[in-house]
Amino acid sequence: MNDRESTWSIIKLNLSRMPWRDFVLGMLVPLLLLQLVSPPSFPLLGVYCSLAWLVILIVTSAILTRTLNVFSIITLVVTVTMVAGHYLARMHPAFALIPSLDASIIGLMFVGSMLRPRPFIMSLVGKETIERTEAKFGKSKFFYKAWFDINIMWGMFYMIQGVTISYAMILNMELGNIISLLFSWPSVLVLLYISVDYPRLYWKKHWEKMKEEIEAAELYEKNRQASKPVIPASNSHPSRNLGTNQTLLAENEL
Repeated sequence: MNDRESTWSIIKLNLSRMPWRDFVLGMLVPLLLLQLVSPPSFPLLGVYCSLAWLVILIVTSAILTRTLNVFSIITLVVTVTMVAGHYLARMHPAFALIPSLDASIIGLMFVGSMLRPRPFIMSLVGKETIERTEAKFGKSKFFYKAWFDINIMWGMFYMIQGVTISYAMILNMELGNIISLLFSWPSVLVLLYISVDYPRLYWKKHWEKMKEEIEAAELYEKNRQASKPVIPASNSHPSRNLGTNQTLLAENEL
């Protein structure tokens, strides 16, 4: 296999491992509703349709899988800020900038999750990908370092996006809306692909150290299991022993 075929096979593998279902249902569909279903006579129709879709999706996912669709949470933040900006802009023109704050809020969500053992990105990429890679590499600290790096990348991207859109809206509201559209789901697709491919490159670079850590952890677990005290199992049942003893006593009395 030449380099070109190898690269194409890696791309296909990464695409197959992206959480397409969660992305389409939790982000692409509600964002398209938000952008397309907005007739001039009822400009907030798309917002209400998007909100209804997101609420149904979040509740259904929580009931059936006991997990939250992270894409729907991100899209919900976008939708709520858009509604708030629409109504508050009537009070003061400065409130029209509120929709540009959604990216900053999402960026802070990613950065804040760095305080947890499992950052926000590990819920975004997909349960199957995390379980598969954690089973192989979870005993190495480099496993989590890769995900923390990606989490920082998502957080910084959204925070820079928020600042950029806010500045563009101050200059020209239409320009800000166009940049916001470009920064929406197309950029998320690119980030998702990077999030799937980056760990492979990172673990390949640090594979020798990872291998040492994994082998050391397995050896420690093996020695710990071997050092546990072994309780000898009795071959005879206590009730049977009791019956035998009673028989012997009866024979001695006779």
